Amino acid sequence: MKRVVAPVPNEVLGDNVNSAQIPTLSDNAPKEQTGDQAPSFSNTRPNPILGPALQLGAGVGTLGLLTGAAAGIIRSAPVGLYAATTGIQWFVLSSSFWGSRQFALNSLAEYTDASSSRNNLIATSTAGAFSGATAGLLRGPRNVIPGAIVFSLLGLGGATLQNKLKSREQSESWFRKVIDGKWSPITRITNEDWERILEEKLLRVETEIAVLDDSIEELRKNKKQA
Repeated sequence: MKRVVAPVPNEVLGDNVNSAQIPTLSDNAPKEQTGDQAPSFSNTRPNPILGPALQLGAGVGTLGLLTGAAAGIIRSAPVGLYAATTGIQWFVLSSSFWGSRQFALNSLAEYTDASSSRNNLIATSTAGAFSGATAGLLRGPRNVIPGAIVFSLLGLGGATLQNKLKSREQSESWFRKVIDGKWSPITRITNEDWERILEEKLLRVETEIAVLDDSIEELRKNKKQA
C-alpha cells in the first residue's frame, strides 16, 4: 500500500525554506487566453481575384460616369441619372467579367495547361455569359438570357482572335529561331545590313555611269578628229 503524505504548510517548515521554491498549481497550469486579446491579421493576404477585379471595375466605372454624363449633356437628359446608370453598369460588367474569367482560368489550370488556347476560350466565353447576365439583370429579368448570349459570343470571338494572334507570334518566333540557327542555310538580314547592301549597289552603279561617261567623251573626241 502506498503511503500518502499530506502537504506541510509554510509556517511549519520554518524560515530556512523559501515559499517561492514550492511549486503551486497556479504556476504549472497553462495560461488561458483571455477574450480581450486582439486577433492577429499579420497572415491575412488580399484576394488575388477580388482585389484586381474591383480595381478594374472602379477604373471602368469612373470612365462610365464620364461617358454617361457626356451622353446626358448631348441628349439634354438628366446628367446625374445618366452618369450613375452608366457608371454602375460598366462597373458591374467589367468587374464581374474579370473576376469570373480569372476564377475560371485558375480552376481549369488545376486539370490542364494554364496557357492552353482551349482554357482561354472556355474561361472567356463563360465570363462573358456571367457578366452579360449580371449586367442584364440590372435592366430587368428579360435581359438576362439575351445579355448572357451576346456577351458570351463576344467573349468567344475575342478569345479566338487572341489565340490566333498568339499562335502567329509563336510561329514567327519559331521561324526566327530556325533562321538564326547555327546550321541554317538562310541568313536573316537586318535593316543595317540591307542599308549597307544598297549603298554598295549604288556605288557600283555610280562607278559604271562614270565609266560610260568617259567612253562617250572619248568617242566624241575621236569623231571630231575624224
